[in-house]
Amino acid sequence: MTTEFDNPQPKQYSDEEITKILNTAKATRDERDKAASRAKELETQIGDLSKQLEQIKGIDPKKYQELETLAQTYEEQKLEDQRKFGELKERWQGERTTLQQQIQQLQGDLKSTRVTNALEKAFYAVGGKAGKDDDGLTYFDLLRDRAMQYIEVDESGKLVVIDPRDRTKMVTDKGTPYAIEDLMTRFRSAGPTTSLFEPVGNGAGGGMQRSNGNGGTAMQREQLMKLPRAERLTESRKRGI
Repeated sequence: MTTEFDNPQPKQYSDEEITKILNTAKATRDERDKAASRAKELETQIGDLSKQLEQIKGIDPKKYQELETLAQTYEEQKLEDQRKFGELKERWQGERTTLQQQIQQLQGDLKSTRVTNALEKAFYAVGGKAGKDDDGLTYFDLLRDRAMQYIEVDESGKLVVIDPRDRTKMVTDKGTPYAIEDLMTRFRSAGPTTSLFEPVGNGAGGGMQRSNGNGGTAMQREQLMKLPRAERLTESRKRGI
């Protein structure tokens, strides 16, 4: 069953891939700098030869011809080096653009992971169900995409709860900024998302225990929350939570 909460996971880059990208960019920069230095050197040599030509004009035609030919050779070499430099510059700009896009992707992935972790912690803290639905999705996964629409990271890196309709900060009845736990409490108290949380009378969020249904020992919610996400999901499946 496809739900409104489905969201494909963005591509993750390994440390090895990031290192390879950075090394490629550095090699291109070095090659570009060498080409630029060579072009500058040739330009200086042409200037020196031009001065010599002016000094010997009318004095030694043969020597003048030799220097003129040499100057032409340097000029042709300069043009060739400039062409190579242009190609390197174009390639570097393309690789830099790609690198910037990949860095932005990594930064986006990091931001998404940070927001997800904060939402998940708040979800369980206010009594979110720790099991799965009939399609094998965790109850938090069913809420995650909707909840992320309410979160924004400000310039200082702080997570802020906003109204997704007009992007304004949400405040409580007392006028204080919404905390993420306040947002989860709102999801729990009204609307279709209430079914993703334990009934209020079950004492959720206060050390409630659940049994695996097979006579096993119950695990406190606080203990479950301390486990890494993968282990937590595995433990939930084992215990039928």
